[in-house]
Amino acid sequence: MIKFTKLGSGSEKVLVIHDWFSDISSYEAMEPFLNTEDFTYYFLDLRGYGRSKDINGNCTVEEAAADILLVADQEKLDKFHIVGHSMSGMIVQYVDSIASERLKSITCITPVPASGSPVPEDVSDFIIDAATANDASAKEIVQMMTGDRYGDTFLNYKVDRWRQTAVPEARVAYFHMFSQTDFSDKVKGTQTPYLVIVGANDAEGHSKEVMKQTFGKWMKNCDIQVFSGSGHYPMQEEPVLLASTIEKFVREHSV
Repeated sequence: MIKFTKLGSGSEKVLVIHDWFSDISSYEAMEPFLNTEDFTYYFLDLRGYGRSKDINGNCTVEEAAADILLVADQEKLDKFHIVGHSMSGMIVQYVDSIASERLKSITCITPVPASGSPVPEDVSDFIIDAATANDASAKEIVQMMTGDRYGDTFLNYKVDRWRQTAVPEARVAYFHMFSQTDFSDKVKGTQTPYLVIVGANDAEGHSKEVMKQTFGKWMKNCDIQVFSGSGHYPMQEEPVLLASTIEKFVREHSV
C-alpha cells in the first residue's frame, strides 16, 4: 500500500495528494497553519514518489484512485474530504467518478481537468526530457508555471526536489497519464461539492477560463477561486491563504 503521513486528530478527515513536481513534502510550508484539532489530514505519496518511491506501478489514473481508496479503507474512513494538486487534481476527479458516495468535498488546486492536458509531439518530447534528466528544461517548466516571477534559488529548489522525491520512470509515466487520459464523461453532472483553486500567474492551460469551461460546466456544485499571488504552487507561494481556504470549504461541507 502507498505510504502516508497522518497529521491531527479532528473528526473531519482530509486526504491530501501531491503534484507531479514533488512528493507530499510540497505541503510542508502550510502545515503550521492547519487546524489539527478539528481536522485530521492524511498526506499520501503516490507510487514512485516520496516514501512510496520503491512501489512500482503503471501510474495510471485508475491505479492511483484505487491506491487512495485503499488508504481510506485501511483507516476506516467511510466518508472523507479529498485534496488534489495539478495531476492529482485529475486523479481525485476519478475517485469521484467511482466512489462519489464516500466524498464530502473535493478541493482541486491548479488541477488538470478530467479531459487531460494533451500536448503536441515536440512539446511531449521536451517534457519527457525534462522529467528524465534535463534540469534546464525542468527549470523552464517551473518558470512557465509561475509567471516567470522567481529567481534561480526557487527554480533550482523545485527541480532538486523533483529529482530527489520521484523516480524518473514514475515522472514519465504520470506525464503520459495526465496528457493522454480523458474520462470527462464520467464526471459530468456530479453533485460532489468542488473547490477549484486557480493561480493567477499559472500557465494558460490552468487559467480561470479553462477551469470555467471544464469544471464549471461539468460539476453541478463548483466554486472557482483565483489566488492573485500564486502561480501553480500556492501551497508554497501562499501557504496561509491556501490552508485557510481549504479549511473554510471543508467546514462548509462537513455535515
